[in-house]
Amino acid sequence: MQDVKDRLACEVAKDCKTVEDVHNTLKDLFKRTLQEILETEMSEHLGYEKKQC
Repeated sequence: MQDVKDRLACEVAKDCKTVEDVHNTLKDLFKRTLQEILETEMSEHLGYEKKQC
């Protein structure tokens, strides 16, 4: 897991030029990560994937 974090940090550092860029990137990453966690949790709770009725 640390390797993934290190690679992600390198990618963020390459793309960000200002502190605001870092802030916006981390905010977006947090949002996407939380969304993925919640969707996975809901799929497990319901027993099927989203749009698989």
